[in-house]
This record gives sequence, C-alpha cells and structure tokens, in this order.
Amino acid sequence: MNETELVEAARNGDQEAFHSLVEQHQSQVAATVIGMLGRGPEAEDIGQETFLRFYKALPRFRGDAKVGTYLTRIAVNLCINE
Repeated sequence: MNETELVEAARNGDQEAFHSLVEQHQSQVAATVIGMLGRGPEAEDIGQETFLRFYKALPRFRGDAKVGTYLTRIAVNLCINE
C-alpha cells in the first residue's frame, strides 16, 4: 500500500496500516525530537505523543502535506511546548 492508502486504512481502523506508518516515520520523528531535546525520557515521551496526536488527528488529516511533514510539525510543536 502507498502512504495515502495506509492513511485511509488507518482512518478506517486498520491497526496494521497505522503501525506501518509509525514504522516508516519513527526514525524521522526520533531525529527531530532528539535534535531539539537531546536523548532522554522527555524525548521518548514526545516521540510517543507525536504518534498519539497523529492517530487522534487521522479523521481530520486532509493529506495536503505528506505524513512525514505533518508528523515533523507535530513533533516540533511538542518540543517547543516542552
């Protein structure tokens, strides 16, 4: 499945599709968070929170941006708030 299909499947409750999206983007999110906060429990928490926020936002995700861009923006905002 391509990214658009994975998002649509995840939106419809397919946990494997969401897991695939996480696997595809977890290193990018981790690099962003670690780059801003350094290594540590806060970085791990922000990384998890990034994907949790994305999961909750799936019904509103329009796909105007790529998933990686969207996740990076969530991660950056969470790091700034931290």
